[in-house]
Amino acid sequence: GYVLVYENGAYIVKAGNVWNETKDKKYATLAEAIAAATAGDKLFLLANITENVTVNKNLTIDGANDEAVGGKFDYTGTMTANAGLTVTVQNIDFVGGGFDKSTKSTTGNYTIKNCTFEDDGDYAYPVRIKGANSVTIEDCTVKNYMYSFLYITSGTNKVSVKNVTVEDCSNYAVYFASGVTATIENLTVKNSDNGFVINNTANRALTLKNCKLENVNTAINHSNGTNTITCTLLGNGNDFGNSASSQYAKYVLAAE
Repeated sequence: GYVLVYENGAYIVKAGNVWNETKDKKYATLAEAIAAATAGDKLFLLANITENVTVNKNLTIDGANDEAVGGKFDYTGTMTANAGLTVTVQNIDFVGGGFDKSTKSTTGNYTIKNCTFEDDGDYAYPVRIKGANSVTIEDCTVKNYMYSFLYITSGTNKVSVKNVTVEDCSNYAVYFASGVTATIENLTVKNSDNGFVINNTANRALTLKNCKLENVNTAINHSNGTNTITCTLLGNGNDFGNSASSQYAKYVLAAE
């Protein structure tokens, strides 16, 4: 579809690249669609998108493409979400860049589902969260980022990661730099120096279930301080291979 846009004193026709399903209206750019949206609206990508945007409302952004093999549109750029929002990003192939909740706070709920993130090794983190109430990441694949898959820099009440594969992120898969309560299930990490890096000067609770580390030097490492990092292992499905662990890591086995 197409949209009529008034630009530089004249009306011109542009491709409708984003559809607001709630309002049944199309927009030339994702930024324009976000600006015109109302809290709770659902936006669909209709084409591959290259732009950086700020998400400042409670929205769902969906890249599902029923006509393509794999079923997702590409997004090249960074989605920066404001604090205190409920935002869902799903069914998108991120080509470099990623999702960044950039304002430090312990508010807001952020969900990322069925997305792929692939870079050339120059971009640091596909998902960075500066604190939130909750972060949910499910059914995603991540490949070839400079540092890690998930970097949480400030206190977050609940982190849930499920069915995620991380490959060739050279430094670590997950970094918790502040107080975090996290449950991580069915995470596979391949070819990384560390599986988890945790700043052990802050309160944290880490539970792992059916997680697998392949060609990973250190399963759980620490950053700063000498407090004990306690990790609860649910069931018998975790496999850390030959990975070592920080001297401060303590494992506790628990029944499911």
